[in-house]
Amino acid sequence: MELKRIFNTKAVLILLAAAIVLGIFGDLILSGIERLIYPHGYGEAVEKYADKYGVPKELIFAVIKAESNFESSAKSSAGAIGLMQIMPSTHEWLAGKLGEPALTALLYDPDTNIKYGAYYLKYLYSRFGSWEKAIIAYNWGEGNFSNFLEKEGYTEGKYNTIPVRETRNYVKRVLSYWEAYNELY
Repeated sequence: MELKRIFNTKAVLILLAAAIVLGIFGDLILSGIERLIYPHGYGEAVEKYADKYGVPKELIFAVIKAESNFESSAKSSAGAIGLMQIMPSTHEWLAGKLGEPALTALLYDPDTNIKYGAYYLKYLYSRFGSWEKAIIAYNWGEGNFSNFLEKEGYTEGKYNTIPVRETRNYVKRVLSYWEAYNELY
């Protein structure tokens, strides 16, 4: 009987209400922070090309985050351009496969860059048979990864066996971002 009276007090009800409100706001704040860390800008283009080429949209967001952190004017020291950091030579080759003119300046256009990045990811997936291998080839280069596969082989989840540290770190980052995008969106 005494326990029932304790839970009927106004103080306990106020504390419970405050805990619930703080919990909800805490979740909203954490969710908001996570969404700032993992933005999903250019969503219309990502959706369009994810659907068109059969690439998980969360993977496209993860690659954009890893490559340019959503900066469409990004250009690497190696010459890769735009959101998905596409090399002009890769763009030229992909444009030929799509029967389109290769206008390098268009790689700064988010829609064009996402189109070619998604198409390339799908091509690499078709070639290597998994998204993880496609991610490796996207960063390291199709030829480099093919040569490695012929000599060494590759087991899923063993990206730490890749001899290039930059690629190992890249794959780890993209897979981590992909997981975060899957959880958030």
